[in-house]
Amino acid sequence: MVHLIRSILANARGRFSRLVVPLSQQSPSPKPYPRQNFPEEPNEYTHGGYHPVSLGDTFDSKRYSILRKLGYGERSTVWLARDLKCQRYVALKILRADSYGGPEPIFECEILARIREVSQRSSHEGTKYMSPLLDQFSHGGPNGDHVCLVFDVLGYHLGLQTAFYNNGLLPGRAVKEIIKQILTGLDFLHRECGVIHTNLKPQNILVELENPSDIISKYLESVPPRTTEGPNGAIVPLQEAIHTPPVCQMTSLRVRIIDFGVSSWREKHLSHMTQPLQLRAPEVTVGAPWDTGVDIWSLGCLVMQFVQSIVPFSGEASESGAYTAEDHQLAGFLESFGPFPPRLLKQGRRASQYFDEQGKLLRNPLDVGTGDEQTVDDTDFLQPSDMPDDEVYVYLDFLKGMLQLDPLKRKSAAELLQHEWLS
Repeated sequence: MVHLIRSILANARGRFSRLVVPLSQQSPSPKPYPRQNFPEEPNEYTHGGYHPVSLGDTFDSKRYSILRKLGYGERSTVWLARDLKCQRYVALKILRADSYGGPEPIFECEILARIREVSQRSSHEGTKYMSPLLDQFSHGGPNGDHVCLVFDVLGYHLGLQTAFYNNGLLPGRAVKEIIKQILTGLDFLHRECGVIHTNLKPQNILVELENPSDIISKYLESVPPRTTEGPNGAIVPLQEAIHTPPVCQMTSLRVRIIDFGVSSWREKHLSHMTQPLQLRAPEVTVGAPWDTGVDIWSLGCLVMQFVQSIVPFSGEASESGAYTAEDHQLAGFLESFGPFPPRLLKQGRRASQYFDEQGKLLRNPLDVGTGDEQTVDDTDFLQPSDMPDDEVYVYLDFLKGMLQLDPLKRKSAAELLQHEWLS
């Protein structure tokens, strides 16, 4: 298995990363949050959608005053606001009106309440890596009633942090500390809260600001709001990110796991299909039962991204329509790991969409069979410059604990925290 992963790491850049823009081609200074793969303005400002917000608007009986737009997601917009009651800066997350009260209500409020309740009585270290819910209220608007959630203001997400560094490679020492913190947070979520995040990606792992009040005040004084002209000449705020130093310059590095908008309970899932495709666990794609192991798989992919600037299983659909992005990704799994576990194919409600009865892909972009006949060339490992030779196989063994096709063979967050590579 280590040998197989070694080949993945050696070959993944050429085989699976065509959808990834090399970070070496990006500006050395991080940019504001990029647009997502779904529309926000103005298509989703309709009944059941986003709430229209302008700079200077107030919420909750004029307690919160809007200062800047921090970003948006599939189910919400996020704003930098001033809490006039407590005299502090906060992040105000305004959910779409159909997030609750619509045909498919989410679990975010309930999960955040569970995290807060458990955190108050738990001594688990993972509580430090959550972003606690500070306040919650409802706001009525032209598109419906919106649940509003209040959090601490945080700094750059890890995707923006990588732009500080050559080829997007985070310093090895910082990566290990970040991964330890994420695993500690996941162990808290999985074991004590009964929560599966399901959307663990760089944009949902944010760096904690040092002296946030001073940093935000200086940012507001020195950087004018980003805006554009909307319909009928209206001024529309654009998303921004509070300036944050590189992780290697921080005296006390701490990350927070955020955004539980699509998270699930271990005993009750929000949806059968979850996770971004490039970080999606194999059992999710084929429709087999899934649990906390989906977060572990995603983290394994993220480790490769942070350590080696590789997105190993991004998946890319053919322009002709001959195969889907899922077909391409599954072919990569077979080529890299060997046969798909028969148990997952038997349990997978979508397995017949991709595999025949012999476990072969119905559409095969990489021309692999079941995986039994695959051989692996002894290719060179793509070794980061700050990784000593004697650390390579320790690192690969750490990856092996996360990147297993069979979720029952993946290690838990608690087990991974004991691994030699993190010591």
